[in-house]
Amino acid sequence: MTSSKRSNTSDHPHFAPLPSLFRICVAMGSTLDLGKLLRLILRLTMKELRAQQGSILLFDKTSDQLKMLASRGLPRSVTEKGYIPRKGSIAEWVISNDKPLLLNDVRGGGGFTSIARARPIRSALCVPLRGHGKVIGTININRTVRGPFTDQNLDTLTILATQAAVSIENARLHEERVNAERMATIGRTVAVISHGTKNVLTCLKGGVGIMEIAWNKKDWATARQGLELVKRSTDQIAYLVHDMLNYSKERTPERVWVDLPKLVGDLFASVSELARTAKVRLAKRIETASCSISADPILFHHALLNLVTNAIEAIRESSPQGGEVEVVAERAGADSPMVRKCLRGAHGQFDLIHVRDTGAGIPPQRLATLFQPFASSKGAKGTGLGLAVTQKIAREHGGDMVVESLVGQGTTFTMILPVIPPAPKEQQPAPTSPPQAPPTEGR
Repeated sequence: MTSSKRSNTSDHPHFAPLPSLFRICVAMGSTLDLGKLLRLILRLTMKELRAQQGSILLFDKTSDQLKMLASRGLPRSVTEKGYIPRKGSIAEWVISNDKPLLLNDVRGGGGFTSIARARPIRSALCVPLRGHGKVIGTININRTVRGPFTDQNLDTLTILATQAAVSIENARLHEERVNAERMATIGRTVAVISHGTKNVLTCLKGGVGIMEIAWNKKDWATARQGLELVKRSTDQIAYLVHDMLNYSKERTPERVWVDLPKLVGDLFASVSELARTAKVRLAKRIETASCSISADPILFHHALLNLVTNAIEAIRESSPQGGEVEVVAERAGADSPMVRKCLRGAHGQFDLIHVRDTGAGIPPQRLATLFQPFASSKGAKGTGLGLAVTQKIAREHGGDMVVESLVGQGTTFTMILPVIPPAPKEQQPAPTSPPQAPPTEGR
């Protein structure tokens, strides 16, 4: 067996940088997904060095093992374990000495148990991965055919390992940041849901108390008032859960042809009492081309209902004299300024469903965070999920949401949906019994 242990490529004048090294280093920076990154590094490195086997091992402090997070060409008996025992391995030597290692003419494993188990290997390279001044693992490349590796191959792998370690550390930091943000979001979600549920339960208990008192006095009119309060409270909980599920689940809309004038008419009927108490006039203007749109009827109805109830609430809160909410639908091409604004490179036809209100408008500083979950401006009255869910539904249909608002003049929310005909078996009228109006969800 012959071996070569090297630590500084600048000592070797024969080394000439390969043009492909630059392309490989650029490719390493193309993803922050750690799993994808490790597989990419290994595949490109093995291709460059014409190797038949390879692995990337990262040191795990918890188990004190070298976890095999990427591998190619190795026996299943090795990869199934998911780790390499450190004692007696080539990787352990490289980590302990912080030096790259080249082994040629390997017979009987060359004194390394990891080589002995992975035979037949004719030539092996192992280079340390250094991150933040310490060795975090190794990259290991083997040849089972062709000639032995050269010193230049070792230099090439050392350069690749340097860039790979930087990319791995960046991916790890990104993963940690994402996990931290996820935990923060979970905490914020629990707090908002707990607060909202507590308020609803207070109303629910109040309704039950009213009913008990009225029942004892045989006051059925008051009992009915208590019952209505209980019903509203249970509806609020139901819609809170529904919005949470809609926001958390990824789904493919089940498209059918939806009769838009009828759906809007049914929707207006379900919010008529809310509109009456807010002194809001409901209006619709639907172009002939948009009378039938391709959408998931349940998801689309829920999204449109969120927008209409928000619009009514916006007028109720800002205009004691009332106002108007109008639903307008039109069809436009991909060259429409509104379509180009949010769907770059789009083509085909689009249905634009506008919900306009004559409320007080939305301050410019709030527009940037309007569709973020839990960004409600209604305090205890809203969950802050309504607009986030509505935007998500539009995007699941291949479209998006646009908002235009002027303070003192009102707001227009526009749902943009691509015209994608449903499958032939689904070309049938949409269900005609939409759910009841939800509690107000808020902007």
